[in-house]
Amino acid sequence: MHTTSVPYSAASCRIRSPYPAPAPGEAEASGAEAAPESAGPGEPTGGEAVEPSSNAPQTSAPRRRLRDKQLRERRVHPRYNDDEFELVQKAAALSRMKPGGYVAECALAAARADDPTAAVADYRTMVKTLMAANRQLGGIGNNLNQLTWHLNKEGSWPHPDTVQRLLDRVETSIAAVDTAVAQITEAR
Repeated sequence: MHTTSVPYSAASCRIRSPYPAPAPGEAEASGAEAAPESAGPGEPTGGEAVEPSSNAPQTSAPRRRLRDKQLRERRVHPRYNDDEFELVQKAAALSRMKPGGYVAECALAAARADDPTAAVADYRTMVKTLMAANRQLGGIGNNLNQLTWHLNKEGSWPHPDTVQRLLDRVETSIAAVDTAVAQITEAR
């Protein structure tokens, strides 16, 4: 890309021409004149160098997604509730990106990983495990109801220590599932 250095420019970068540089001698052969070296509206009027203000805090410019040579025509439209969108906005701000670019980069990073399912697999695995545990606890609850019905029908408890161990195990299982549910809901 053709760049020209502009003297007395207020900016510290070069101005890039959107057109490719002509081959040497091509401009003279075509009769085109060279553009005058002027900085345009950003040029200082006094002739002396402009010092940046030391009172203004130095902040870096927001990052943008890298441009692709081809136009990106395929779109995905994710939807978020207010809490999820707030999380995306905070994460994007920490990355100094706009939310759309941040979501796109995250999705592509997950898709390009060696195991694309790994990014979402942890959450899905936890949900499947909790569903299985819930199903098992439902079966245990059904068995406890049947046991209680039989014990109350007969009027005597044949093995009270066995029943107490069973109840302790059920309470431990319920506590473990409750802990797992709390961890998942806090992580989201």
